[in-house]
Order: sequence, then C-alpha cells, then structure tokens
Amino acid sequence: MDLFKEIEEYAAEYNVPIINKISSNRLIDVVKKNKPKSILEIGTAIGYSALLMAHYMPEDGKIITIEQDAARIDLAYDYIARAGKSEQIQLLDGDASTILLQLEGTFDMVFIDAAKAQYLDYLCKIIDKLSSGAVVIADNVLFRGMVMSEDPPLRRYKTIVKRLKEYLQFVNTDLRFSTTIHYEGDGVAISYYQGANKK
Repeated sequence: MDLFKEIEEYAAEYNVPIINKISSNRLIDVVKKNKPKSILEIGTAIGYSALLMAHYMPEDGKIITIEQDAARIDLAYDYIARAGKSEQIQLLDGDASTILLQLEGTFDMVFIDAAKAQYLDYLCKIIDKLSSGAVVIADNVLFRGMVMSEDPPLRRYKTIVKRLKEYLQFVNTDLRFSTTIHYEGDGVAISYYQGANKK
C-alpha cells in the first residue's frame, strides 16, 4: 500500500491530527512553486506533511521538523525511514518554543501546524531566520470557524481563538509580510517575507 495512504488511515483510526486534503494540496502547490531548499516544520505529528513536502521539494533540499510527543516521534521516525527520507528530514525532539531559539541558518519555507496559541510566538522567534522571499504557511488559522465568528468562543477555546486572531493581525499588518488567507477547510494563512528592511 502507498505509504501516504497508510499514514492517512492510521491517523483516521487513531485520531492523530494530520493536515487535511485542502490544506495539503495548498502546501504542495507552494512547495512546487517556490522550490524551497530549506524548510522548517513546527509540529511533525507522525511525519505526514514533512514527507509530503520532501516528496515535492528539490532533491537536495533539507527539512527540519520539530515534535515533542514521544509516541508520535517514534512513528514519524519509522515512516520517514520507510520513505527513504532520513537523510533529508531531520526530526528534533522537544518543545518548539525552546528549539527555535537554538536553530542556525536560514529557511526558505516554514510550515506551522502545532500549538495554535503559540503561532505568533513561533513566528517571532524565527523571523530573523527567514531568507528574503521565504514563505510561512500557518494551518488551521480559522480554528473551526471560531476565529471569524461574531459569536464568543467556548471558554476552553478562548485563548486559542484570541491568539490566532493576534497571529492573523500581525501577518496582515506587519510590512515585512505579504499575506493571503485561504478560507477553505479550516483556513490557511500564506505569508511571504519581504525582508527586514520593510519594517
């Protein structure tokens, strides 16, 4: 069986959140168009989106992906190895908020799909690591429609919705970014970095 299909079926059976079909098509389009040589992914889960990006990026490109859930990391390692992508994809185990501060080099593309309330914090920690023209993709930015809704969110989602609104406000108003929000599915924000001198 096709490995991507296998991962999709596992995720569905065990309720592991992986990128949905609408967002994955959008992600593939961006990778094909921009041909990034260096990708940072925040939120590996079981490796599905990292493998998607690796499949469509230049063969000599590299991905650094971060995950802190031990069980998911083990599965991700297995899938990445079976896909023959262990050389291309480096999986870092730990809290992204800490790891991002330790990363060196620059990235042509960043895919954010981790703790929703931390999106802006993640972005601020890697702005100085973005190459000029880099693209930042944030998934699930509309959070089940709650971010754009006039109704107040349920109390347990209040912080997430507030922080996602702050993320969207930032990428829509900061002159260093040119952002398009796609409203299909659960929402994807695609932001192109214009360079530090635009601030």
